[in-house]
Amino acid sequence: MLQGKIENVEKILKEKGEIAVCTSGTSMYPMLRNRKDMSLIKSVEQELEKNDVVLYRVKDGKLVLHRILNVENDCYVIRGDNLYKKEYIKKDDVFGVLKGFYRNGKYVDCGESKGYRLYILYVKLSFSIRYLMFGLARPFLGKVKRFLKRKIANK
Repeated sequence: MLQGKIENVEKILKEKGEIAVCTSGTSMYPMLRNRKDMSLIKSVEQELEKNDVVLYRVKDGKLVLHRILNVENDCYVIRGDNLYKKEYIKKDDVFGVLKGFYRNGKYVDCGESKGYRLYILYVKLSFSIRYLMFGLARPFLGKVKRFLKRKIANK
């Protein structure tokens, strides 16, 4: 999610072609840290591809940056790096793409950085393990926690 006046982001992208924004939220963690890293977003000028990080607006009006997992005829299959559920968004809903980001004062170019490409490989390879450890375990642990609370409350 982007911080600041989100209604201006689309307008600035159309006028200037790119914008630097501070992101908030944890859906793209560990790549983008909550309210710490600056992201450079550019307007969409070419066909987007798998692994591009796109900017789009969700139904409640918030802007979201998530990674393309797959390109289909009229939509993108996307997900945040720190999420487990896939989303399907129309290609027309995307109006920006991550060009790069600043982390600890250093710029990481999404098109040129070897470290960034390694990170994408890590995200892909580790997804199954992370999903088993956290995506499936979290609901189960939540049920255990609620069960224990009820047992303690009934004593």
